[in-house]
Amino acid sequence: MGTETELKLQLDPARLQRLRRHPMVQRLKRGRPVTRLEKSVYFDTCDFRLLDHKAVLRVRHIGRRRIQTLKTMDHGRAWTRGEWEWEITGDEPELQYLVSPEIPFHIDLGGNRCQMLPVFSTEVRRTTYRLGDETWEVELSLDAGRLIAGERSAEICEAELELKRGELRHLFDLALQLQQDLSARLASASKSERGFALARDSQLKPQKAAPLALVDGISAAQAFRVIAHSCIGQLLANHDCLHQTKDPKAVHQMRVALRRLRSAMNIFKHLLGSPATLWVKDELRWLQGHLGPARDADVFIEEIIEPLPVLLTDQPGYVGLRGEFAARRDAAYQAALDAIALPRCSQLILRLAQWVEDGDWLATEDEGRRLLLDATALSVAQTILGKHHHKVRKGMRQLEGLDDSARHQIRIGIKKLRYAIEFFSSLYPDRKAKRLASAFAVLQDRLGLLNDIAVSRSRLRGVAVGDPDRLWVAGMIAGWHAARVPGLLAEARKDWKACKKLPPFWRD
Repeated sequence: MGTETELKLQLDPARLQRLRRHPMVQRLKRGRPVTRLEKSVYFDTCDFRLLDHKAVLRVRHIGRRRIQTLKTMDHGRAWTRGEWEWEITGDEPELQYLVSPEIPFHIDLGGNRCQMLPVFSTEVRRTTYRLGDETWEVELSLDAGRLIAGERSAEICEAELELKRGELRHLFDLALQLQQDLSARLASASKSERGFALARDSQLKPQKAAPLALVDGISAAQAFRVIAHSCIGQLLANHDCLHQTKDPKAVHQMRVALRRLRSAMNIFKHLLGSPATLWVKDELRWLQGHLGPARDADVFIEEIIEPLPVLLTDQPGYVGLRGEFAARRDAAYQAALDAIALPRCSQLILRLAQWVEDGDWLATEDEGRRLLLDATALSVAQTILGKHHHKVRKGMRQLEGLDDSARHQIRIGIKKLRYAIEFFSSLYPDRKAKRLASAFAVLQDRLGLLNDIAVSRSRLRGVAVGDPDRLWVAGMIAGWHAARVPGLLAEARKDWKACKKLPPFWRD
């Protein structure tokens, strides 16, 4: 198996030409660049079995040579993929290689029921540079061409940086410098992902977090890196999706990725004390500050404005009130789009990935910190899960007498506990962890609605003052939701009882 470690930068044609003349490229290049035309045909079964396995099969035409390549689309890190390559004799894939012992997973191609078919192709003019010195080498490929799927096509204009030899820091240092100088956009969507979307006449879709798998005996430092890689992968995939589709759900998933990562950094804060960590925290707050208002505005309209009885929709102030909140939501989404288009956003994701892989938090000569880094993830999990569970139990005992702010703090504590369960559940019996996480999710949503109702009063008043019609409607909306509070609190008590019935799985 080959492991491909690669970063991709999206550029416009003018910046791609500037990249060829970049001083760093000229200084680090080893030998002359090689330019050639490449055609690649991507195959799958008629029911997309390879895609379901998160695998990609292509045959690349290089002159008279034919190179068959199988790649995995998800290898734990957004910048790392599994790769297997064979030279074959014809234009069609030779499927016997897919059952080779060197491939560590089985791909069920459905026997004779569904044949392998070409799905789409790429035609690219590729210029390849070998960059580096005696200790490291990165292959820089500048690709200009197009994706072709039947009558549909899409432009390819990108730079790929693949680590061939050396340490990951060399790859990231180079990518960061080029990205900064050219204002390029870091991307995670491969040609294959774009090609399948084109072939199916669909778009990239918002991505939820992929399941985590922590192996037995893994250290605390290794566990944090696995968890952080998952968060960065989710962040980068939705960054791509939002850039290309403007799908509001991608904003939500980017925000979820940031919350998961910040929660993980809080859980492992005893490991992460370093100057670079402070910079990462500040930048994550900056990005979340641009994404949060858009999602909050969506939730406000969905949960506070739209559930009202039909009789209010005919009131003179209702249309104006709803329109005002819709306009604020649209402005918040535009601000989110503007933020993710900034070079600062791509720079943040690159520096974040570099910090996770090889940050200063890993470099310590202090024996005490080294022991913390090398401690087992299981020991950390038991401590963290127990601590958060205790805080939630203590807070829920006082639920009846709490004000809105204190009740919201309990909800935040439940969210932290849920993230901790998600992060560490693979170390324990899976079914028990899922059941407990699901029970807490219901309670969290209930308390979340109570908090939305609590903050809605001031927000409604803020857009209604000075307009009697809006003010009347705002009062009716606030009153309708206020009447729901006792019932929601009673439901929250029932939700908590359901949570208490499930034993803390980490104590088994």
